Amino acid sequence: MTKQEFYQICTDSFAKNGLSTYATPEYLEKFYDLTVFMLETNKKMNLTALRDEHSVISRHITDCLLAAKHLPETFPQGRGKLLDVGSGGGMPALPFAIIRPDITITALDATAKKTAYILSAAEHLGLSNVKILTGRAEELGTDKAYRETFDIVCARAVAELRILMEWCVPFIKNGGMFLSLKGKNGDIELANAQNAMKKLSCRLELDEICTLFEEENGDILTSERHNFIFKKTKPTDKLYPRRNAQITKNPL
Repeated sequence: MTKQEFYQICTDSFAKNGLSTYATPEYLEKFYDLTVFMLETNKKMNLTALRDEHSVISRHITDCLLAAKHLPETFPQGRGKLLDVGSGGGMPALPFAIIRPDITITALDATAKKTAYILSAAEHLGLSNVKILTGRAEELGTDKAYRETFDIVCARAVAELRILMEWCVPFIKNGGMFLSLKGKNGDIELANAQNAMKKLSCRLELDEICTLFEEENGDILTSERHNFIFKKTKPTDKLYPRRNAQITKNPL
């Protein structure tokens, strides 16, 4: 795929999904460079199941940007701090970093090869607002260096919501935001997460159901997405996060 073909497909995808504000030459070039870098690296290590530019545009970049409008425009201390838990191939950390240079974005993953890739991708793209953190969320969430230090924590898929909340919420400042990007079963996961919300002092602020539109062989395909926003209403109890075996075997 040529760069111009990529630009056109990306522009069309953004238009179908109400994201045309991101179809600027500067952003398109960054998204192109990111996609090429990701697919080349993917030949050597498993970053994504997607194997072509078209799929990366619709199912990674566009999908992530559907949630980007929920990022606060300003932060009390001037520069925001966001943590992407289970970042994997850098989604949504890298697209968010491209469109929000005013936010310092830290990508957390337990696999060192993946965080190394994210840092390499950020350097390749000339992004100075990306940091990496290698380790397990349930362990780092008890570390004073990271606990309750982020304005926003986000996660795309990764795990069931009630499990994900125990991994993520301890990192969030009191009054901060947890942004969870979920698929079609988001409503079921939300229903199962009521106790976790209570134990972790989180209030649901938004349950946005949106549709991802993508084109395949001339046909328009749709898939349902849930973007959840939770507000942390008080500091996390010292009981959480528990050990991972407890979190996964006995979710809140």
